[in-house]
Amino acid sequence: MCGIASAYVARNAVRYVYNLLIELQHRGQESAGIAVATEGGEVKSVVAPGYVHQLLNRLAIDGVFSDYAIGHVRYSTTGSYIYGEGSQPVVVKEGEMRFALAFNGNIINYMDISRDLLKKSYRSDTSVLVELIKALYRDYRDLVEAVKQLPYIVRGSYSLALLSNEPRIVLAKDTYGFKPLAYSYDGNSFIAASESSALDSIGIDLWRELYPGEIVSFDGSSIEITKAERRSRHSPCSFEYIYFSRPDTVFNNVEVHRARIRMGELLGGRDDIDADIIVPVPDSGRSAAIGYSRATGIPIDEGLMRNRYIGRGFIMPPSQRDQIIDLKYNPIRTSISGKNIVLVDDSLIRGTTIRRLIRILRRKGAREIHVRIASPPIRYPCFMGIDFPTRRELIAGGGRSIKDVERIIGADSLKYLDVEDLHLATGLCSLCMACFTGRYPIKDLNIDRLEKVFYRRV
Repeated sequence: MCGIASAYVARNAVRYVYNLLIELQHRGQESAGIAVATEGGEVKSVVAPGYVHQLLNRLAIDGVFSDYAIGHVRYSTTGSYIYGEGSQPVVVKEGEMRFALAFNGNIINYMDISRDLLKKSYRSDTSVLVELIKALYRDYRDLVEAVKQLPYIVRGSYSLALLSNEPRIVLAKDTYGFKPLAYSYDGNSFIAASESSALDSIGIDLWRELYPGEIVSFDGSSIEITKAERRSRHSPCSFEYIYFSRPDTVFNNVEVHRARIRMGELLGGRDDIDADIIVPVPDSGRSAAIGYSRATGIPIDEGLMRNRYIGRGFIMPPSQRDQIIDLKYNPIRTSISGKNIVLVDDSLIRGTTIRRLIRILRRKGAREIHVRIASPPIRYPCFMGIDFPTRRELIAGGGRSIKDVERIIGADSLKYLDVEDLHLATGLCSLCMACFTGRYPIKDLNIDRLEKVFYRRV
């Protein structure tokens, strides 16, 4: 799961993409990059490890003038966590053609494509996707036609932005519609971002989302919209609504904040707990906690302070996740001491955070801690772009019951949202629920094999 952005703005595209990436920082914090089309017919990129603002060390934003730019923030789900491998945008050459790729998603058959089609070993799906598009361009001599072939070869999820030296920007989404992507065109500027909230934040009020399988091409004067001929069942990622997207994002015409409030309302409406206060796990548990409070009448209070200068723990490399939890959260003693607490979080994956939070809250005087999770138990791996690719890392996996999980995390009680209620909360009858149900939208997946493929990461 990553964030992508693109812009055509006369002489100022880099500044727009930079600002969009700032607004998409929550989607990736391992590296950031920007690629531009130059007046000399080249495509050049600057990529740096860490946060978007660290690009300023490599790129004098106000001194780079280009009409066309794309950008990327990385949260790795294949390849290595090490900077460089999979960092984007990636620039490639094919004859006179130069293009850069910024990609959000997960190509689950990248090793097969690498071996069978490209005849070379690549360690990341980004590298494979770049080389595949390059090979398809060699056959079709047109970037849009090359992208139209992807659904017939690629298995997995992708929303992508391509920048060519023609110059041209091409946007595309897989035929399942797993990942968000929205764009705006007002006759003068063409701007796109993974989330609509990024467009809103820079003052763009009118935008629309790409449909599944849609390809949008912009050459500086006009837009060409086509669709891949292959059709798939619409399966947007449920985790975008539960955790990953910003609350102010709209995905499939559903505002994420409202969906999360509804998740909390449905969770609370089926509960009968007697408690003094509701404490949200900041920040992603807050919307659901508001809904839970509305449904139960239990007051909500800030019982945990989050360090705003530490990034999202879930998207950090595994070696760093445990280290930052104690630094990231600190209880407000007067809010929790001597009280029965309902601790509301968006999801429960590995259990690392919630287990430590419960210990911290008890140490600061909480009497009872009842955990409420605004999503169903996650029992199966995700191969579409969220970084839990094996069953063994999931606290609810391996056949564990809810009571087992309750005991492991040290809660007085534990309840989850039902799968059916997640459909009700979003208002969507078609979501990718594979991590809850084990039923993957892409058929005939070999889970045992894919776990080995994606667990190889270091």
